[in-house]
Amino acid sequence: MPSPVGHALGGALVGAALAPWGTWYARAPLATVAAACRSRFVLVTALSACLPDLDFAWGRHNMETHSLGAAVAAGLLVWVVTRGRAPRLAVAVALGWASHVAFDWLGSDDTPPLGVMALWPISSAFYFADAFIFEAISRRYWLAGFWRHNAWAVATEAAMLLPVLAALVVARGPRDRRAPRD
Repeated sequence: MPSPVGHALGGALVGAALAPWGTWYARAPLATVAAACRSRFVLVTALSACLPDLDFAWGRHNMETHSLGAAVAAGLLVWVVTRGRAPRLAVAVALGWASHVAFDWLGSDDTPPLGVMALWPISSAFYFADAFIFEAISRRYWLAGFWRHNAWAVATEAAMLLPVLAALVVARGPRDRRAPRD
C-alpha cells in the first residue's frame, strides 16, 4: 500500500486534472507546477486522498473508509457543506478519495485481510489486484531495514507520480496564454 506521500500525489493529480482553467498559471513551466501544488483546490484533493487512512485510529484499516461508497459520501459532504456552490470540488474530493482506494488496490499488501473493501456498502468483500505497483509501507519501525525500505517506497512513488503531475499541470495551462481564464 502506498505511503501518505503517494496518496497525496494521487489526490494532487486529480486536483490538477479538475481544477478550473488558469487557476495556477505562471510564465515558466516549473513555476506553474509549483503554483499548482500550492493551489487550494489541489491541496484539498490531495488531503482527501489521504483521509481514508484515518481508519488506523479505530483499527479498521482497509475497510469501510477504503471504499467507493466512502468516496461518494466524502463528495456529498463537500456538496452539502458548500451548499452545492462547488460541484467541481465535490467531484474532485470524491475522486481524490477514490484514488486512495485504487492505489491501495494496486499496491502490495502484507497484512491480512489482503486488499480493500472497495465496494462497501454493497459488499464487504476485500479486493486485491495482485499488481504490486506500489510497495507496502512498513509500520514495523523496530525491524531492520525499516527506514531504508520506506524511503525506497516513497522515492519510487515520487519517481512515478511527480513527472505525471508536472506534465498534467503544464499541459493544463490556460487556453489563451496571454490571459488566464477559468
